[in-house]
Amino acid sequence: MKKNIPTLSIIICVYNDKSFILEALKRVENAFIPGFCKEIIIVDDCSTDGGQDILKKLPKKYKIIFHKKNLGIGGALRSGIRIATGKYIARQDDDLEYNPEEIYYLLHPLITNQADIVYGSRTLNHNNQYSKKTYYLGGKLMNSIFNILYFNTISDFITGSKVFKTDIIKKLDLKSNGFEVESEISAKAIKKGYRIVSLPISYNPRSFKQGKKIRWHHAISIIRTLLKYRFM
Repeated sequence: MKKNIPTLSIIICVYNDKSFILEALKRVENAFIPGFCKEIIIVDDCSTDGGQDILKKLPKKYKIIFHKKNLGIGGALRSGIRIATGKYIARQDDDLEYNPEEIYYLLHPLITNQADIVYGSRTLNHNNQYSKKTYYLGGKLMNSIFNILYFNTISDFITGSKVFKTDIIKKLDLKSNGFEVESEISAKAIKKGYRIVSLPISYNPRSFKQGKKIRWHHAISIIRTLLKYRFM
């Protein structure tokens, strides 16, 4: 890393998305994030579609973790956080539903110390489309439950677009393996009094045919985890 230039750790969680990997890396590499060195961390969550063969051929400049068994998005994120050395951490889904070019924009409240965590909110951008109306409505319902339980006004707590101060996210000591990690992050951050800012982002949803992973039954574990941390 270049001397005196802060590092941004970008964690890309991968699971059976072989067709997206190289394009995702290209866009992350090309994303304009001035004033930072990029530490790109790829966590493969035991893919079985041949994606690991692609990752094994990548240059040594990438930090790559291969899980021996499938844990889920939370488990992959935790592995990335564990080895991150940057001052800040950004999540980037490998399927490019979220635009890497918006990472620097999301970082601004952290850089200026106006926030400890920033959420890229899909619902604050009214131009965004969704793969299914039921998916959009389900997200709104879960978000309403979250805000009622935690007396908050966060607009999109289940977004996969989040940036963190590294010391803050490591202090949360995440335990979740699946999609319920979104509940754990928000619940713990609010209970500890950390500042969360939401900013509108663009969203390019993929369909279930294209490999979208989240399903309706994941809502059960997401809500259960909200309840668990609310009354702990």
